[in-house]
Formats: sequence, C-alpha cells, structure tokens
Amino acid sequence: MKYFLALVAALFLAAPARADSPVCPLGDDYVYAPELSDEFDGDSLDQEKWWDFNPAWRGRKPALFSRNNVKVADGALQLTASLMKPEEVDYENQVRGYDKYWKAIVKSKRKSAYGYYEARCKSMRACVCNAFWLYDPFSERPDIKYVEGEYSEEIDILEYCGKPRAAAHDRLYYATLHQYATPYLESIVNKKKAKIKDYSFKKKMDFDFWADYHTFGLAWTPTELRWYVDGECVFTRENDIFFRPLHIMLDCEIMSDWFGEPEPEDLPATFSVDYVRVWRLKDAPEPVALPEKKK
Repeated sequence: MKYFLALVAALFLAAPARADSPVCPLGDDYVYAPELSDEFDGDSLDQEKWWDFNPAWRGRKPALFSRNNVKVADGALQLTASLMKPEEVDYENQVRGYDKYWKAIVKSKRKSAYGYYEARCKSMRACVCNAFWLYDPFSERPDIKYVEGEYSEEIDILEYCGKPRAAAHDRLYYATLHQYATPYLESIVNKKKAKIKDYSFKKKMDFDFWADYHTFGLAWTPTELRWYVDGECVFTRENDIFFRPLHIMLDCEIMSDWFGEPEPEDLPATFSVDYVRVWRLKDAPEPVALPEKKK
C-alpha cells in the first residue's frame, strides 16, 4: 500500500511539470529538455546548468569577460558590456592588451546535439556584438583541442549589433558556421579555417534589435540546419559537418575588426535574454563520440 501511495504521489507531482513544459514550435518531433533550458526567473544564474565565464577563454582584446557583468534579474539573463575604470586595469592586463572593456559570457556545462534551440532576447543599444551560439566539442579534451589533426566547430544561431558604427550593419542579422583547425585557442590561435559551403547568411530586419524581444532559433538534425527568426525559417542548408555535441553559449563581445568599438557614453549596456529553450529531436541517432584518450 505504501508503495502504491508513493507511486501515485510521484505521478501527481510530475504531471504539472509535464503540462507546463513549453511546446516546441516545430511540432511533435521534438521533446523538451529542461536540463538544457532556462527561463531565468530567479535572482541568480543556475550554477548546475551554466558557467558565468568561459573556462578556456578570457576574452578578445581589448576586453575581458567578467563574472560581475553576468546577472539574472527581472526575469532575464543580463549580459553587460562596460568600460574598465583606470583603477581596474592592472599591469598584466594592460601589457596583454585587455585594458578597455568588461564584457560577459555564459557557457552551458552540458553539451548537446540534434534538436531545436531557441532564445528570446533583446540587444543592447551599443556597438557591441550580441550572440547566441553553439561550439567547442573538445572543451574537456586538451589532447585533441590543442594538437594538430582536428577541427573545432561552431554554429552561430544569432549575431547582431544594436548600434553599429557603420550603417551597412544596421538591423543585420547574421548566422554563420565555423570549423577551425586544431590547435585551437579562442580569439588567439584560430586563423586556419576549413572552407565551408553556404557558411554564412545575413538578413536585414524591419525592427531595431534593441527595441523589443524577438526569438531566434536553430533546428539541428543529422541531415539539415535551419535558422528561425520569430518563427519564420530564414536560412536552410545541408548538415555536412556538425555531428558532435556542442556547448550552448550567450555573450556580448567587442568586435573591433567587425562592428567597431562602442561609444563610451553608450556604456554600460545590457544584452537581455528572456529564456533559452531546447527540445531534443526524437529518434535521432547518437551524435558522433569523441575518440578515446590514448593510454
């Protein structure tokens, strides 16, 4: 009898969670993955799901990622770009060239593969790149990542700039694929890239990225990649490369060589993410496993 009552109680408690799970916009071929998703409804980042820094990457010059610039408040993940105060620039970082800006990043602790990935977000109104992306199959494997013979992969679901210096970038949404030859070290050793067909897509949007929230998504299957903006498929290509699990990333970056640097008066500014939701593709094959370490 005790076992029966415990089973009934367990089923009762589990039912609301299933009922409240967000429905995938792409239909019944996908099942919600709560361990990869986050509504950012609390007052702090879920440390079971995310790093509020990148364990393998300090930042791209002239900016450093700072844990202090990652917040969860008002129902959103808030990633802030800000100016470094003179007293915050220590001698080492000044010599190394990380001496002008603080920025922010979060990286999922789990990797995943085939499914639908969606974020609802709003850019900052500053000349800072805001991004939602997947990357780093070798995060835990320096024996692969830092030696020759492989490629480190990246799928950019969203890159945009709320206030680019050049009018040509205004309201442009970017989706891009990368495959960097190893040894690979983010923003430092990443010059040798594979040539990928249909590797990039951009589209002029009819709205300002900073004015309101919009959804950006990627359907990743063993055969196809499809990008979505507010539920509309905007770009499709064959999946001929991406078969290994990747980390989920969100960040704000100073892209001096692309968008330019922000005006000082525009900082601090914040990239706001209402949620990240992930649905696994049902009946998908197992992603390609990494080779075992040599003994």
